[in-house]
Amino acid sequence: MHKPQFDGTPSTEEYRAYLALLLRDTFIGRAENLPLARATDRILAQDVLARLDVPSFDNSQMDGYALTAEGASRENRIFTVGREIPAGRPLQRSRASDDLTYPIMTGAPIPKGYVAVVPVEHSERIEYPDLPESFGRPSEKIRLPKAPKGQFIRRRGEDVVAGQIMARSGERVTPALLGTLAAQGYTRVTVACGPRVLVCTGGDEIRPTLTEDGDDTATELAYGQIYDANGPMLTSMLVEDGAVVRRISIGDDPELLIEHLREEYETFAPDIIITSGGISHGKYEVVRNAIAMAPSLGLPIPLSWFGHVSQQPGGPQGVNVLDFNGHRLPMISFPGNPVSTLISYVLMLRPYLRAGGPYGTPHEVASRMATLENAPRGVLVIDKPLTAPANKRQFLRGNLAMVETEPGTYQVELYPDVLPGSHLLHHAATADVLIELAPGTTYTGGEAVRYHRIRLTDN
Repeated sequence: MHKPQFDGTPSTEEYRAYLALLLRDTFIGRAENLPLARATDRILAQDVLARLDVPSFDNSQMDGYALTAEGASRENRIFTVGREIPAGRPLQRSRASDDLTYPIMTGAPIPKGYVAVVPVEHSERIEYPDLPESFGRPSEKIRLPKAPKGQFIRRRGEDVVAGQIMARSGERVTPALLGTLAAQGYTRVTVACGPRVLVCTGGDEIRPTLTEDGDDTATELAYGQIYDANGPMLTSMLVEDGAVVRRISIGDDPELLIEHLREEYETFAPDIIITSGGISHGKYEVVRNAIAMAPSLGLPIPLSWFGHVSQQPGGPQGVNVLDFNGHRLPMISFPGNPVSTLISYVLMLRPYLRAGGPYGTPHEVASRMATLENAPRGVLVIDKPLTAPANKRQFLRGNLAMVETEPGTYQVELYPDVLPGSHLLHHAATADVLIELAPGTTYTGGEAVRYHRIRLTDN
């Protein structure tokens, strides 16, 4: 178990890397075998080996004429046309002759003894000079230019050799990979099941709104109460990232929260618990109080950390491990303000889930987890200077526009929402990016800054 070893307040990258290590140690993945049509955007749970060479035979890359080695290089460029070789049909026995050229179609097998293909548009029909770029008839004479050996021939195994690893466990099934698997004769593939995530949101002041199946359960608010925004928001993002989600509403009673967690462990068997709110320094911080009380209620907590990450919004964070009869279950706690919850999820947890979770290859996980460092850049557009807080990386909600600066030349422009409140969820709802500002830096406009997509559909 990797306990936090932060030197002071961790940066966003340090904390996120720590979460990845923790989840790697505690999150045991499951797999299922699906038809290819249902596997798009899922994560492979095992390596996939090539069944066939690709191409599976030497074939023509062009519509043209096949030539022998001597025919391709000799000075006499006049040839006799043989029978045509179409694609998709068994190759008939073809006599190899330096004087004989076979009309061959794209994808058709190369006849034995032939080493190059000349495109039909480079041929000249001697007997029919008024019919350029057309195939000659059998026994007709044509003129062809010289061709280097191997020209326009796709060799067997040039792309894939049977037995090689085509895709590794942890890779995402893209449309291109799906097509590659189909070309190998695969009809099904083993993919990772989405993580089972228990989402806990609430507090006595929070009223639930939607059930898991979308039914409206909102009741009239009492004075001082608000509707739950974080539960539906987290559920939506997790489902988008392939998770199976169960959501519960919690009040301010820490003992009751422990009871709920025990029940959900037995009935839902989550891989991860996510909480929102209840981790600050108030008297009724239910998550923090529950963790403190858990050992006395027979629930060991082998790892516990509550603190701050040097970012704004989303500074308060928490991570704990709950020991259910020897099974260690990670619990990741985000702050309760809706925008802080949104930003924490996008920056902290989504990269790990999108990297394949426990099935992710070290390279892919490292690549995904380095999102901040490798994020794209755009030009900041503001009316007046902006200064990020000292010692905190700031993430402003904003919008992206692709602007044509001159004919045929475009640049990404970023328009931040300068109202920084972490409770302003409506402003976040209209944003499509998080704009990153370096700690203590003043921006006047025109600087190139990094940005991070909020919506996966915008990637």
